[in-house]
Amino acid sequence: MTSGGNKLRGCIFDFDGTIVISEQVHMQAWLDLAQATGSELPVGFLEDSIGHVDHDCAARLAAAWNHELAGAEILARKKEFYLRRCPAECLPVPGVIEVVAFLKSKSIPLAVATSSTREEVFPVLTRLGVFESFKHIWTVEDVRSPKPNPEIYQLAAESLGLEPQECLAFEDSKAGTTSARDAGCALVTLQTIYSQAELGPAMMSVKDYRDLALMPLLSRVFDA
Repeated sequence: MTSGGNKLRGCIFDFDGTIVISEQVHMQAWLDLAQATGSELPVGFLEDSIGHVDHDCAARLAAAWNHELAGAEILARKKEFYLRRCPAECLPVPGVIEVVAFLKSKSIPLAVATSSTREEVFPVLTRLGVFESFKHIWTVEDVRSPKPNPEIYQLAAESLGLEPQECLAFEDSKAGTTSARDAGCALVTLQTIYSQAELGPAMMSVKDYRDLALMPLLSRVFDA
């Protein structure tokens, strides 16, 4: 199976909502921050934060809260709340460990492309036992323009020695699917937060990696 006439040779995974179920933990961290500061989050803030970098979310809060806290302080304090919860509350998306192992058994090069930070990602991947499965892990610190810009997927593909059109991306957010799609990657979307219709066109859309149609698809794609 191909993307734009190219044989698929590698896979790139988003992190939040794609490898781990963490969006609710991020949301709770924002709520923790609001409670700690005696403030209210803007209407729609939590929903809009999905798939976007914390820096932008913190800047929005700084403006909404009339700069009572600077964006940098908001960012630092939210990160503290998240890191307190992350080790115990971030769980693997069902079936992801098995899919990573399956792809690794076929010698498919794997990368991560995420809007999260190294501090958030590396310990969790290590705890799940999959850190070494990824040839490269690209985080928000590695790019000039985060998702929905395609830069991170372009860099991830290049680090695998491939063109984006030769890569299959796994994504769960609107910003992430836009990033991967604009880079030229083929897509499998996960309906962790959004519906199939909201995530847009994809090679396949699944609730999680236990979908019975997913493994046959991956076998066809990478045995072709």
